[in-house]
Amino acid sequence: MTEDFVGAGGKLEEEFVYAPNNSLKTEEFVAFEVRATLEKPALTAGLRTLRAQMGEFDFNKYVNSIENINISGSSMLILTGDEKVRTILVSRWLEQIKAAFKVDNVRVVGGGKGGVDAY
Repeated sequence: MTEDFVGAGGKLEEEFVYAPNNSLKTEEFVAFEVRATLEKPALTAGLRTLRAQMGEFDFNKYVNSIENINISGSSMLILTGDEKVRTILVSRWLEQIKAAFKVDNVRVVGGGKGGVDAY
């Protein structure tokens, strides 16, 4: 069976075939702060406070790479597609995030790029 997929050089040469989906499109990633300003203006004040506490470099590296933030009451859910970013946000910046957004509970969900394994 494997001989069907292994070429003369011993490497897998199977081609991935998929059904085209015309309703899907690829878009360039936009920094979270820019998207939040347009889509979730209620987060702007908290983002501004967090930027001042974290500094420009850390804010751009860890917050602007976030995929989404949702707040409900005193709870916050942050979705980031990178497990390293999740770990750093939880270990270094959790208290600052809580204070900036005036929430008691923060859950940061991370995963593979694009958040595919975060669900």
